[in-house]
Amino acid sequence: MIAQTPPAEWSGYNDGEDPMKLTRFGAALGAAALAASALSGCSKVTEIRDAAAGAAEKVVTSGTEKITEAVSGNLFTAEGIDNAFAAIAEKVGANPMQVVDIVITPGVLKVEAIDPNAPTELNEWSYTSGAVAPSRPIDYDDDTEALQQNLFSTSDVPSSAIAAAIDGAVAASEIPDGKVQTVSIKRNLPFDENVILFINVQGERSSKQVRADVSGQVTEVV
Repeated sequence: MIAQTPPAEWSGYNDGEDPMKLTRFGAALGAAALAASALSGCSKVTEIRDAAAGAAEKVVTSGTEKITEAVSGNLFTAEGIDNAFAAIAEKVGANPMQVVDIVITPGVLKVEAIDPNAPTELNEWSYTSGAVAPSRPIDYDDDTEALQQNLFSTSDVPSSAIAAAIDGAVAASEIPDGKVQTVSIKRNLPFDENVILFINVQGERSSKQVRADVSGQVTEVV
């Protein structure tokens, strides 16, 4: 009796096809599917990890800001500014101080002030965490004429006016959920000799500079 060959659909392969080849092909497909699944899983894990890292960074940053503020005082308030000015003035040896620039951020207040005992020497002083760091000399190319033109007194800009300008800056910028990042106070040279407050407001999608005069009134938004 002649043995009958089972139909192709029953055997799982067609005449002329190597069953081992099909087995290897199936295994390869299975491995590819597992790899794709693993990659998808890794992608999800990466997304979750990145999101968690971002959240943790925000918490740490927020916590650091709160600690710095607790020690230094809120430098965007009149009281915080007064405390910083008083501490720096004691080191400089003059109150009010003669300065060319004042820069305020949430945790740091810096001034570029001349030494009252050596009026041609310009130094940067920094106040943070309730303490004044050692001064740093500023090289201005010995242009004493320009130095004199840029000087103004810290008493020219009351701390209450600075705080008022900061308080009104976000509303003036019209940036949703905007926050004041930095404040720079200096003469508006070479355009004019007025002392101007330049307040930088940052949001998620935009930023603007709000300008105010020494009374704290907003004069321009750019």
